[in-house]
Amino acid sequence: MLRALGTSPEEVRHRLERELDAFEAAVEGARGRWHELLPGRTWTAAQEAEHVILVNEGTARIVALLTSDRPLRPVPAVPGELVDGRRQAPANLRPGPGQEWEALAERHAASRAALLQSAGQATENPERRFFHPFLGELTALDWVRMVVLHIHHHRKQLQAGAG
Repeated sequence: MLRALGTSPEEVRHRLERELDAFEAAVEGARGRWHELLPGRTWTAAQEAEHVILVNEGTARIVALLTSDRPLRPVPAVPGELVDGRRQAPANLRPGPGQEWEALAERHAASRAALLQSAGQATENPERRFFHPFLGELTALDWVRMVVLHIHHHRKQLQAGAG
């Protein structure tokens, strides 16, 4: 499933850049209803955007680790939680009560830059993997593919709430 998002680091990085651009446009479109619940969701547009930033920040750190020569320490392989068939964000990736975009924009810009930089270095090295709660052990390139898919999903949620 993830390989459909690109086979080379360059292709995946390009998809990531396009998805980040589209996310930013969706944020702008959602700002008129920023603190209203999104259709069929328990989060507002503000919370959805913060969640994306939290995941992007964490993913950038993981990809940087996987592309470095730093030793990998074992981490517990804790599977993700499903509620009514829907994946639940781990506690550390759940948004707060909702911040204005101006309070989130700098973090978004920093995580965007970190993701794009590390995406260009991401590989399929099977010796360097990190556990994802829903997808299992992923390489650096698979983590970048995953974040493209994640941003896409939440961008669609923002777009649904903008109209």
